[in-house]
Amino acid sequence: MWDFGRADALDTEAIGEPGQRHFRLRVTSGGDAASLWLEKEQLAALTLAIRQLLEQTEETAPAEDELDSPQGGFPEQPNVDFRLGRLGIGYDESARMVTIFAYEAGEDEDAPPTFSCQVSRSQCRVFADHAEEVISAGRPVCVLCGGPIENGQHQCQRRNGHSGQPISLE
Repeated sequence: MWDFGRADALDTEAIGEPGQRHFRLRVTSGGDAASLWLEKEQLAALTLAIRQLLEQTEETAPAEDELDSPQGGFPEQPNVDFRLGRLGIGYDESARMVTIFAYEAGEDEDAPPTFSCQVSRSQCRVFADHAEEVISAGRPVCVLCGGPIENGQHQCQRRNGHSGQPISLE
């Protein structure tokens, strides 16, 4: 298991063209770097979970006076590099830190996390803002089924129950 402790930087990026993109979380801490590959849906779920956690803990958290480390460049060869299977988050109220737990794809349900790191509330806000930009830069998704809309056309299985009529964005 890799425990990065307090992360210096947490970021996400998409590599490739829409429809063929690969997503990853990038974490740096004390000279170490991790590259955690995930699906777009996992990134969206993590972003939503972070937003909800920040909202739920807003009243209990005093005003932030912390200064985060400046985000530097990400090394080409990270120390940790794997594909995610599952993600989890937790919150330490006394430290006002969010912990991200990552489990490598194929790991047993009872296995401990493969990777963990702690990030501040302000780092979470910056991460969530950027993750939403990265996600929205791809193909639009159908509001009914969540499937991608290609070239303004989409064959939605949920539209009118079982309708095979394509949805057009034009």
